Amino acid sequence: MKQKLVMPGDQLSTSEELLPGDGTFEENGIIKAARIGTYVVNEKHRTAEVKPATSVPVMLKKGDLVIGRVNSTRSTMIIVEVVHVVGKRRSVSGDTDATIHVKEIAPGYIKDASTEYKNEDFIRAKVIQVTPSIQLQTKDRNLGAIKALCTKCRHPLIKKSQGLECENCGHKEHRRIADDYGALDIDKL
Repeated sequence: MKQKLVMPGDQLSTSEELLPGDGTFEENGIIKAARIGTYVVNEKHRTAEVKPATSVPVMLKKGDLVIGRVNSTRSTMIIVEVVHVVGKRRSVSGDTDATIHVKEIAPGYIKDASTEYKNEDFIRAKVIQVTPSIQLQTKDRNLGAIKALCTKCRHPLIKKSQGLECENCGHKEHRRIADDYGALDIDKL
């Protein structure tokens, strides 16, 4: 596998030798670099690729696990702002508003989505659709609320055997929680 640093527009190969791959484009039968990076020939797929020299913004893909903040709740859906993609260091680029339809919240029947999450809850969800709009689901055990605030006094809710409870005012609340609720430090994302 040969490698060399290339600049956007540099000629890499011909379309007769290789196919254009990630970080490249074809123009008049010539494959050119689309970004600054290292030119690599992928022997398995016979493609010319340019690995970025710097980290690239994160684009959401189907199957990604994401952390989001609930912005709005309705009876049929939850609106979430995606703030982080699990396993990535950079922030999400592009549209970050997503929805969770009531049928995608839990494996069983949920009558009203607004009973499962509240505004300002942080949740872990899975991307099930990216276009035309971002759709999420929280059906798996590791998905759901990972941090929630009391709706009365806005202090963090603590996981107790019977559900969630506010240590400040004693108010008890229900959320669809991830199996590791409270273990993740949101401030270190």
